[in-house]
Amino acid sequence: MFKKSLIAAFVAIMVLMMISTSAFAAEKTTMSPEIAQALTEVETVNAAIYSEIAKAQEEAQEMYNQYRSDYYAADDAETKAALTAKYDEEVTALIHELDMKTREMTRLGVEDATAAGVTVEIEWVPVQFPDRVALIDPLVVIGW
Repeated sequence: MFKKSLIAAFVAIMVLMMISTSAFAAEKTTMSPEIAQALTEVETVNAAIYSEIAKAQEEAQEMYNQYRSDYYAADDAETKAALTAKYDEEVTALIHELDMKTREMTRLGVEDATAAGVTVEIEWVPVQFPDRVALIDPLVVIGW
């Protein structure tokens, strides 16, 4: 329960940081309604990406906890090796699925932002999973 609250708080903070960054930029430069809409869409895409990351992290943690429990309950090395191989395959598939989903979200976000005249860049950020780190790709606004 604590982990879900922590993840939800992290996502909320990230969304607030993204919103405050564009609000700060809006004060310095006048922008058209199309640019404002595009910036909002970029923030929405990033929030969705971070939400997907949080879901995958939670699922990976549950898989890891189950794996550790089964691993310590196993008596022989063959069973432990099979459990390790199964866990590794499942968590790798989960991370790959997350990566493909976020890449598609990013691609669509870049297309929409570019069409509206906003320059964005893909930023690879390290995401911690229970026993490994993966790079995921949210968007960063460069200018308009």
